[in-house]
Amino acid sequence: MRSMGTGTGGYDEVGAVLARLDAANGLGAVVARDDAAALAAARARDAQSPVGAMPSTHPTVATVKDWIDVAGLPCEGESRERTHRMPERDATVVARLRAAGVIVVAKTQPGADHPIHGRCVHPADPLRTPGASSSGEAALIGAGASRLGLGSDSGGSIRLPSAWCGVAGLKPSFGLVPNTGHFPRVGGRNDGRTVIGPMAPRVADLMSPLRIIAGPDGADPDCVPVPIGDPASVQATGLRVAVIDESSWRPVRSTREAVERAIATLTRLGACVDGPLGPLLDESLDITRRYWDRASLTGAECERQLRDWDRFSGRLTRASMEFDVVIGPVVMDVAPLHRALTREDYVFTLPWSLTGWPAVSVPAGVDDVTGLPVAVQVAAPRWQDHVALAVAEWIEAAPDDGLA
Repeated sequence: MRSMGTGTGGYDEVGAVLARLDAANGLGAVVARDDAAALAAARARDAQSPVGAMPSTHPTVATVKDWIDVAGLPCEGESRERTHRMPERDATVVARLRAAGVIVVAKTQPGADHPIHGRCVHPADPLRTPGASSSGEAALIGAGASRLGLGSDSGGSIRLPSAWCGVAGLKPSFGLVPNTGHFPRVGGRNDGRTVIGPMAPRVADLMSPLRIIAGPDGADPDCVPVPIGDPASVQATGLRVAVIDESSWRPVRSTREAVERAIATLTRLGACVDGPLGPLLDESLDITRRYWDRASLTGAECERQLRDWDRFSGRLTRASMEFDVVIGPVVMDVAPLHRALTREDYVFTLPWSLTGWPAVSVPAGVDDVTGLPVAVQVAAPRWQDHVALAVAEWIEAAPDDGLA
């Protein structure tokens, strides 16, 4: 495997990224960095050819959400007090990126308001919030300071900040990417939703890191050996597209128009668009509310919540025999003025968290009133990550010709 060289991932590129992080310091997005270690790793990187390296056209410097362990950089997790926890081992996904020649330069803010790290702000407007717990990644990528990030997503924590900050984010299929080294620790028995996934400026930049970080690691019992398909093999002609029923949760006009443009693009390419899929949103919000509140539920109530969750997932699995992807919004509105997020902010992302299906947040233009980013969500049945990414790329690449 060829070396990336200093121009595509070595000392010069790391230095350039560190300079961009300095310039973006006002975002409050970076919580830890060790410039000397990153530059030393870049020198070592330039002296050898890594195994399974990223393609030379893709970024080979990354930032990582603070909930994912990076050896030598602190990781506080969900603690509300500084613990001085310093991981000695990389999370599996970080170790795999490093083995592929990627230099990790910083840990990023896990939330817009953090008791230890302070406030993280939107890259286009410091009065607005960048979103949920992968907010630092979204803010840095949205500002052009980082070109590759790792976040994690339980109910929408990759997709929501990606949508608000105008970047591409993938929640992979549950079980495709190992969660080993995610802190707080998660697993299928206590949280069958959380996944680690890539974030980048464009959808086209998501597949290479996904291929590197996916696959069993012998430690995460929920990660299974499912091969990842090739987005280039997906054909638009005859592709069956369902549209999420948003009738009870009307997003802003610019988002509705972005979804309509996406549908028009897929129709022009030869896809078959069916009627609304649903209603799903109210049910998935109800199930997830009870999941979030499970500590206060009785045993019988917990059992009912799990049974309802299983029925919801089973019904969508059976329905998926009739479609290949689902198109819809990611969020109700553009990034709001800084406030605490509500459960309702996640209403469009929750169905795919409950089912473990892959879902992509696709940048889809800007709101004509505020100038802030809008996005479209593309979900596909579990293990069909390559289909979701292929369709997301088509939507992202389509010209904004005003069709709605």
